[in-house]
Amino acid sequence: MLKKKKKSKKKTFVRNGDDMPEVKKQKKRKAFKMKKKVFRASDPLLSVFMWGVHQSVEQLTHCTIPPLLLDTDFKAFSKISIENYNFNSDNMVGKFKFKEYCPLVFKNLRERFGVKEALFNQALSSCEPYYECQGDAVKEKERGHKYFYSKDNKFVVKIFHSEEVEFMHSILNVYYNYAVEKGGQTLLPQYLAMYKITVSNIEYHMIVMKNILAVNLRIHKKYDLKGSKVDRAATDKDPTLKDCDFLNGEMKIRVGEEKRKQILAMLESDVQFLSQLKIMDYSLLLGVHNVAKGLEEEREFNEENSSSDDLLDGEDSNNKDSDVPMDIEEEEDEVEDQIYENGYTYFSDESVDDKEVYCFGLIDVLTKYNATKRAAHTAKTMKHGSGAEISTVRPESYSKRFMEFMSNAFV
Repeated sequence: MLKKKKKSKKKTFVRNGDDMPEVKKQKKRKAFKMKKKVFRASDPLLSVFMWGVHQSVEQLTHCTIPPLLLDTDFKAFSKISIENYNFNSDNMVGKFKFKEYCPLVFKNLRERFGVKEALFNQALSSCEPYYECQGDAVKEKERGHKYFYSKDNKFVVKIFHSEEVEFMHSILNVYYNYAVEKGGQTLLPQYLAMYKITVSNIEYHMIVMKNILAVNLRIHKKYDLKGSKVDRAATDKDPTLKDCDFLNGEMKIRVGEEKRKQILAMLESDVQFLSQLKIMDYSLLLGVHNVAKGLEEEREFNEENSSSDDLLDGEDSNNKDSDVPMDIEEEEDEVEDQIYENGYTYFSDESVDDKEVYCFGLIDVLTKYNATKRAAHTAKTMKHGSGAEISTVRPESYSKRFMEFMSNAFV
């Protein structure tokens, strides 16, 4: 049997007119380069965060959550220390530490809150997160207190103080049992992971939560509501609307009587839970999207970005109002799919003419009524009087006043 000749990969011979071999030059092939910058961010802290989340989720892939978590699971942690020095310095800092608190507990919580591991990993490690205020990032970093968000805006990461870490550890078991009891149906922050990152000998404590305002809609108004009236109005430094702005604007959360009862019952349960833990100073973060205004903004955007080629195809430029991108019903159907994923989103009642979408949930629930808060309560009482509705009051009084405000806010 004849054997086939192996073809040369380096050069090919071609006969010319004189039957002399001629070498045909091959094209030079460029080396393959990865276009994606893995775990690379403008801030070294974010690069380490992205790397750490990816490593953590990968390690937990083959870990089975036991049917019953033990006390040791609430004290467990995993820790990685890296010393690469100048190796791979383009992507990562040379020396850092990454620590994850209670891995099995938070993996269980992610499952109960409907967050898939693959999506969690992709959202926080495949794209660079962004800070809430780009211009104030340095100032916030110096204060040791700031937020940053995943690229898809579904998750928010809070950098907080070591005291809050200790307090979170002390209530994690109770918080977990409460989340299990409620089947994930709560307006409390949905905690998904907790880390400690050390970069350049500086420690950063982080906790990952679902973003309450994670909807693909523009938030036209944002409120921070505590049920207090003293110093509770928006300012130039803090443009977020507050209790006085809510009352002066005669704002109401119009969800209808049936939803109102459900929401207030959920809030009542959550607030009682916080009061039992001696927690106060929390607030309801409320985002409001006006449907009609959103449609108008989208229509204007489409008109501004429409090309002149559309007019050449026979479209009537004088009849733009008849070509609405989507009607109100279609937009409601689109947003309705996100309500169950997010858990914080509700529509206004069908009887309301001016349709709105509300996103709300409790935030800042790691402040305990301690000696510092008692001193602040005394100081504010002396300044504004015993009858003034100051924000710093005892947990029982705080929860009662908060629920009175909310019962009037929802209609």
